[in-house]
Parts: sequence; structure tokens; C-alpha cells
Amino acid sequence: MKNIIPCALCLALCAGCSATRVIDTNNQKEVSSMQHVMELEYRDWTNTAESMTKSMIESGALSSQQKPVIAIANIKNDTMQRFDTDVLTKKIRTTLLKSGKAQIATNFSGEDTTSDNVRNLRDNSEYAQNTIANKGTLIAPNMSLSGKMLQRNLKLQSGWFSNVDTRVEYYLQLTLTDLKTGLSVWEDEKPIIKEGNHAPTW
Repeated sequence: MKNIIPCALCLALCAGCSATRVIDTNNQKEVSSMQHVMELEYRDWTNTAESMTKSMIESGALSSQQKPVIAIANIKNDTMQRFDTDVLTKKIRTTLLKSGKAQIATNFSGEDTTSDNVRNLRDNSEYAQNTIANKGTLIAPNMSLSGKMLQRNLKLQSGWFSNVDTRVEYYLQLTLTDLKTGLSVWEDEKPIIKEGNHAPTW
């Protein structure tokens, strides 16, 4: 009985020590050695954002406007997971801004209401009026980016006695629309395919 208690304590301590590992996302070797999961994760977001942004830039669609200002429209999550699609669009926006090929309208989509709040201070004697933005200074978007993330689960079985695995197919579909004409100027679809156990379901 005396030996059982120390052994149990040791096992508990070992289990606790090995439960968590912090990943340095700037270290490519650490990122590549991350355990793969069936859900969408860091590498999926990063690779998909880079691929889609590269496709958009190389298509020449952004060159159709002298000063492309993009409003991020609805990116619908139609998968079996709960996540905020801003995880993806933020990476796309950051890459676009760093490329110098486009600007992002944050006020128009209601993401940042500070521009409106500042303008509501006109005629407020508590604020120096020469520090309030003048009328006619906001820049309206001339393009919008919209899309959808889809998921499809397929059951796999390689033999009579094998375990049934699942293939999970994710599809990111994006559309860039010219707001002056209402026409699509760029569209693309990026698949992310995974196979294994514990697939996300409804």
C-alpha cells in the first residue's frame, strides 16, 4: 500500500508535465512538428491566407482600380466548427496591406466606429473643433471581399477489419467585387483536405 501512493503521485505529476507544449510560431521547425488535428488550425489559416492573397494580387484585379479600397463583407462559416472568420480575413488583410496593393476600409463595415464617433463631436464645445475631421474626408470602398468556408465529411474504410476514418474537406471560397459595376473581378477556391479520426461534426 505504501508503494502504491508514491507511484500514483508520480504518474499524476508526469501526466501534468506533459500536457502542454508552447509553440513558437516564428520557428518553422517547431511549427512543422506540430501535431496534426482534424480541425482547422494555425497552419491552415496561414497557408490559405497566403495562397488566396497571392492569387488575388497576381490576377491583376487590384490594378483595375486606381486606389483599391476594400471593404470586408460577410465571410460565412458554414463548417461544423465554431470559429470567427476574422481569424482568416485578418491574415488576408495584413498581407494585402503589407503588399501595398490595396487599402482596407474599416469604418464602412462597422468594424471600427471611431471615425463616426469623432464626427459626432461636431458642435460639442468640450472639444476643439479644429481637431474634428471635416466633412467629405472619409474614403468609400470601391471593392468588397466576400466568401464562405464549407466543410464536407466522407467516411473511409480500407479493409474488413480496419477502423473507419474520415476525410474532411474544407473549401474556402472568396469573391472580390467591383462596387461601381457590381461585377466580380476575382474569384478563387482553396481546398484543405484532412484524413483521420475525430472529425468535427454537427
